[in-house]
Amino acid sequence: MVSSERARLDYFPSDYAKARERFRALAQARGAGSASYAIDASGPGGGTLSLDTAYVGAAQPRRLLIILSGTHGAEGFAGSALQSQWLDRLEPRRIPRDGGCLLIHAVNPYGFAWLRRANEHNVDLNRNALARFPGARNPAYAALDAWLNPASPPRGPDFFPARGGWLVLTRGWPTVKRAIVEGQYEFPHGLFYGGARTEASIAHVDAVLAAEAFRQVRRVFAIDIHTGLGSFATYKLMVDLDPGAEAYGELEQWFGRDALASSRPAGSVAYRVSGGLAELIERRFSRAGACACVLEFGTLSLVRLLIRLRRENRLYHYGRADGAELERARQALREAFCPNDGGWRARILAQGAEVFRRAARGLFDVELQSF
Repeated sequence: MVSSERARLDYFPSDYAKARERFRALAQARGAGSASYAIDASGPGGGTLSLDTAYVGAAQPRRLLIILSGTHGAEGFAGSALQSQWLDRLEPRRIPRDGGCLLIHAVNPYGFAWLRRANEHNVDLNRNALARFPGARNPAYAALDAWLNPASPPRGPDFFPARGGWLVLTRGWPTVKRAIVEGQYEFPHGLFYGGARTEASIAHVDAVLAAEAFRQVRRVFAIDIHTGLGSFATYKLMVDLDPGAEAYGELEQWFGRDALASSRPAGSVAYRVSGGLAELIERRFSRAGACACVLEFGTLSLVRLLIRLRRENRLYHYGRADGAELERARQALREAFCPNDGGWRARILAQGAEVFRRAARGLFDVELQSF
């Protein structure tokens, strides 16, 4: 039993290179159609960085399940583990004749390899999938920039949490949270920066979705895997749907009411963003019945995540590139997004497998995995 549990936990990679190697090997073993899309950046030691895809199913599917990982680079460890587990358990013969499953591994390979949430240009890729640029102004973020993104290396305590507490007290938590996480397009060195143009990774994802093979798709369900926000070792499927909408009701039947979180109600754990990948997927398949969600596995509170993100971002821009302090900040981010906790990892594997099982059952009315 112990050895079996350890084997399951081995789905979690030690680094980006190992994650990519395992994903590609499992895709080949399942007879998946595979492709790689390199970006113009290198990993530690000069290694190649790329998005990798695996597709199993009909040559021209009408129903398509999409699973993405690593949109926020350092969050890619859990996403890669879940995609590898899914491929390992997949029984391709069970996919219906009009169905297909597309996996996109490491949407942000630079962030995955270098333990950053942002990409090689400090762009948050989940704020970069806009139909056009520039992105909308976020004046509320501008008022927080000096607090969030000091233009200097850290030098002792700067009372970031205390100042944040005052902001929350005077402006209200929903207002401060919305200002920070919606996305911003004016501060290139800042957190949650959406960029000035479409980044290569987003262009690659869009090209994959626009392939001729997917022109006949009439129904799409997409899952973008993330970690960080929420209660430890629990998950939510975050959707930008009104809880009273018919589509939301259908998802409740698929996954259960408690699994969903709408970005519409005030105070929800889910939140709306500008330029999210869900937006890109629904735009690309606008003539199909497309629904995209974020599958978020909890680790830390937003405040604790912000503290670590802010420190790593500050050191990345203003500290020593080869400094021990930056390396510690990177490792702290890794722990924040993929805790070195066997219980957490086991629960994420079990919960993720169940979410994928229910998604396939809802979309295809079949079981695709062996358990």
